[in-house]
Amino acid sequence: MIDIKNLSSNQRFLLNILVPSLYLLPLVFAYLGPKNFGFGYDELVYTGLSVGVVGVILWILAMLTLGPSLAVLPGTDRLVTRGVYRYLRHPVYVGIVLTLSGLFLACGSVICLVYVFAVVVPLNIFRARTEEQVLREQLGEAYQQYCDTTFF
Repeated sequence: MIDIKNLSSNQRFLLNILVPSLYLLPLVFAYLGPKNFGFGYDELVYTGLSVGVVGVILWILAMLTLGPSLAVLPGTDRLVTRGVYRYLRHPVYVGIVLTLSGLFLACGSVICLVYVFAVVVPLNIFRARTEEQVLREQLGEAYQQYCDTTFF
């Protein structure tokens, strides 16, 4: 795991730029690359768009619920347990995966779907584990109790 506390300000800045860029990259490719909407099946276009909309809604609700606690790098002084955080510890990450997967299913982009499962999902799992380690150190037993009552 990366020790967030020992990162220099330049390293923190680079991570704050790099991580969101990894989510943007497949969007650029999907926009510029060839499209095979729904892989030739209209139902997959609508299914993908529906999954994407659910992801965007979850992502936005999570960000609104976090408010000033929202950050790329982990760390907080308080535990957020209201809204979607009542059920999910990482709704932003789930929302990102649903949004990108739905969009790329609708676009019919195999390479972008592979990117989501080869890069975005592992990145989000790594981020979640790192975040949970930091939050356990900062918030102690209260965070562990929260983990016991929520899903990913």
